[in-house]
Amino acid sequence: MSVITALIDTKPEMAAIQPFSPNLQLIRPPEAETENPFSAFFNAALSVVNDTNSMVSHMEQLQLDFATGRTDDILAVQMSMDRAKNAVNFTTQITNRIIESYREIMRMQI
Repeated sequence: MSVITALIDTKPEMAAIQPFSPNLQLIRPPEAETENPFSAFFNAALSVVNDTNSMVSHMEQLQLDFATGRTDDILAVQMSMDRAKNAVNFTTQITNRIIESYREIMRMQI
């Protein structure tokens, strides 16, 4: 279960929203440890950012299509906006926690 799925499943009012799946592999078998840990973390973070960017781009395209009259499906536009908003909020929270952790490590005395 991805982190976003766990967050969405805890809020009953958001049960209709499809879960965001960034294709992260949080638990890997020991034999898959061929790349260094920072590279794996960086690739996972980059994947989340790319997924968020694609959701925002898709939302913007649906809004443009609705505004120009190419589609009249307001529900798809609204759901796309909600998904993009949740993805941006998730990415922002993860970024803030990473920065907070970095600052905490820098405050440690040796």
